[in-house]
Amino acid sequence: MPVQKVTREEILQKAMLVFKRQGYHRTTMEDLARACGLLKGSFYHYFSSKEVLMKEVLRHSNEQNEKILFSLAYAEEKPPQQRLEDLLDALFNGINRSEGGCLMGNTTLETALVTEEFKEPLRVHFNNAMAALAHIYQHTHPREKAQELAEQATAEIQGSLLLVKLFQNERLLTDCRNRILERL
Repeated sequence: MPVQKVTREEILQKAMLVFKRQGYHRTTMEDLARACGLLKGSFYHYFSSKEVLMKEVLRHSNEQNEKILFSLAYAEEKPPQQRLEDLLDALFNGINRSEGGCLMGNTTLETALVTEEFKEPLRVHFNNAMAALAHIYQHTHPREKAQELAEQATAEIQGSLLLVKLFQNERLLTDCRNRILERL
């Protein structure tokens, strides 16, 4: 197989898909190189280890989520209800469109108790998610209650995503979305 020229961005996107589908621990550097159309030896030119790559994937995902997803909560030209709907729709559509579910939720479940290096970028993601939700909820609730609702919504979203993977029942996400909207 000839070595293809790939960008760092392409590697991060393809690696993210592999990690979502297989998990961190079940993914090998060979799997990642193959997904990117590279030889394993060439892959090390871009990233020195799977751990280094995963940290970069998580950092990159956080940047993308801030820019594309969580920014919807701060679009002040829209009413809070519309911002919450847009945020939830973008989140669920993004997760449903790609195989494997939620990278951040999957990685948290798999690594939180065994891989200290990933905790910080995972915390950044979930703190950003809760801040975005709390920002919207503050339009109708006091700050403390808005934060509580944001934490509840984040936990409920992750729980619903987990159960959808297990039971293949999309209604769980719809019900979750409706409950989160009702709390506004």
